[in-house]
Amino acid sequence: MVRFKNRYLVLEIAREDARALEARGAARVVLDALLDAVRECFGDVGVGTQLQALSVRYVDALTGVCVVRCARDGARRARAACAATREAGGRRCACAVTHCGGTTRSAVVACERRIGVALDALVESGRVREEEREGLMEARRTLLAAAMSR
Repeated sequence: MVRFKNRYLVLEIAREDARALEARGAARVVLDALLDAVRECFGDVGVGTQLQALSVRYVDALTGVCVVRCARDGARRARAACAATREAGGRRCACAVTHCGGTTRSAVVACERRIGVALDALVESGRVREEEREGLMEARRTLLAAAMSR
């Protein structure tokens, strides 16, 4: 039996208009944007090699933090595609890889850290109240644990 070795990328997607992603279908929007970027950078062969293992495991629509699983051999291509992503869901955006790890646990820790930083920024900008921050963080921890355990 062959064991598939994966990498988990924690991405941060910043929209040009500073609005949150739509919660419904956000994972599909992110996956389509990444596949379009892979096709643009590496052609149809690149998409074919990435298609087997590339999947979006978790998307936080409010903060724009995502966890993407990819094959270990194609991790560099997936990172390049993330950097080349310029549009998601019909709106301009920028995508940055903030963490690349080989285990789900390292991805969960890095994702929680990025969500905390993003929520702090939302509190400072006045989009989220201070007393709501801890409840939002706890809800996201629960959702993240459930999404990464499947």
